[in-house]
Amino acid sequence: MNTLRYKGYIGSVGYSEPDKVFFGKLEGIDGLVNYEGESVAELTAAFHEAVEDYLIFCEEHNVKPEKSYTGTFNVRISPMAHREIANRASEAGISINAFVKQALNEVLQKPQVHPDSYVYQYGAEEPEPAMLMDPEVQYGAGKKNVQLKVPQKDVAFLKELASRMGWEVGL
Repeated sequence: MNTLRYKGYIGSVGYSEPDKVFFGKLEGIDGLVNYEGESVAELTAAFHEAVEDYLIFCEEHNVKPEKSYTGTFNVRISPMAHREIANRASEAGISINAFVKQALNEVLQKPQVHPDSYVYQYGAEEPEPAMLMDPEVQYGAGKKNVQLKVPQKDVAFLKELASRMGWEVGL
């Protein structure tokens, strides 16, 4: 999902083809705040203005600007996933709830990746350098195997790049 970020707030981004307009709403608040623009620049400016106006409104009306959460939510998963979670929780000697809380906390501890980063586009963890060589080793000397995981949509690009570099690609 495309989003905008400003002052800790997230805004959704959508496009209406019939109206030829970008639109969105402020996420994570108890109220409803919408914005729109005819270009990305206009939408971004409207989003920033919406956040500022919302914060002013909250201050003037003594309203908490963050959405309130109970700490409880339901998650629907496949029966197979439910069984696997139950088995792993049992092996760890903890409840399913404790297992899920632990897994979610581990995910939340990882640094957040933003859409404009290279890593996010490839859906991978922090990448390792493709080539680790000693300074005295000449480029191309010897054979080294490197494994890269790329999305299917980029395989053709990878093949083209490899052929230009004189690399062999085994898929």
